[in-house]
Amino acid sequence: MKTRMFVIADTSSLTPQTVINYIVSLGKTLNIKDTCYGIMVEGDDDVVENITIKVREKFNADIFSKHRAYPIGDERRCRATRGGGARPGYYFLLEEYKLLPLISNVLKEGRFKTIDKKKKKPVDVDILKKAIKEKV
Repeated sequence: MKTRMFVIADTSSLTPQTVINYIVSLGKTLNIKDTCYGIMVEGDDDVVENITIKVREKFNADIFSKHRAYPIGDERRCRATRGGGARPGYYFLLEEYKLLPLISNVLKEGRFKTIDKKKKKPVDVDILKKAIKEKV
C-alpha cells in the first residue's frame, strides 16, 4: 500500500473535487480523502504510481504530489486520537504550500528547463596517459 498527497496551488482554479472526479473516472480501486490542501490517495503501489502520472499529465503545474509515510486515518497522525493540535509535519507542509504559486507560475511560463542527464564519455586513453606522464 502506498499513500500520496496531492497539493493544489491556491492560485489555481482547480478544486479537490475536480481532481477526485478525474481519479474516480479512471476506474481504479483507491481510498481517497479530501483535505484542506488537496487530496490524499491510497492504494496498491502500482495503481497509485499510475494515478500520479495521469494526474500530473492532466493538471500539469496546478497540482503537486509527494509521498506520505502514514496511511490515511493512521492514529499516529490523527488529531482526534492525539488530543488536537496540528499534526507533526503540518507546519512544514504549510511552508511548502506557500511556495507552490511561485513554482506553478515558473512551470506555466516555461522558464523551467529539465536537465538531460547524459552519460559522460570516458576519458580518452591517450589524454589520460599524457596526464600521468606529466605528473610522474
